[in-house]
Amino acid sequence: MQSILTIKQEWASPGSGIADRIVAGLKPHEKLLLISEGSMTEALELLLNERISVELKHKGLSALGHAEAGYLQAPLNSPAIEREVWLTAGKKRLIYAQSIIPSDCIEAWLQREIDLNAGEPLGRVLTQRNVPFVKNGLEIAMVECRDAALDLALPEHTAFLARRYILSNRSNSGQWVIKASVTEVFSPEIMMPPTEDCGASKGTMVY
Repeated sequence: MQSILTIKQEWASPGSGIADRIVAGLKPHEKLLLISEGSMTEALELLLNERISVELKHKGLSALGHAEAGYLQAPLNSPAIEREVWLTAGKKRLIYAQSIIPSDCIEAWLQREIDLNAGEPLGRVLTQRNVPFVKNGLEIAMVECRDAALDLALPEHTAFLARRYILSNRSNSGQWVIKASVTEVFSPEIMMPPTEDCGASKGTMVY
């Protein structure tokens, strides 16, 4: 599974010292977007008063590496469905998003619905199909994302703010309706990263 990010500051949970230093420099609406556990699509539509759509960049099958397997608590090298998109408002690219779903952690009918609605955000597809979901394990970081930078005509080593979380729903029988890791990289159009380094070292990460 290809890495889409290089981490400039490690993933950190809201409320930790590192995360607090990142959040401190943000505007109120930016803080809400970054740490909200609600629907990102709905939040963007309320903020911008525009309908949010999807520009599909990549969709295919892959295998979970060490970091993805650890974050999802899934077996190493197990097959997974990978999807990368831009959330857009008109012609503006707002959030570069990657979802990774272990193949045995989604019901077949729901995967068909997601495939048939490739131009819709994942959260909207779930909501319209009456699939409630929760978000756990929320973490934020400062990152570099070469693909996002190139698509936005920015320098390759541009810093972005990003977050990741586990989106899930489990049936009464205990079977996963869906379990996905979602990583969202915010365009400067929506959120500028702090100018400080936050005292962290640079390293490489798989998300």
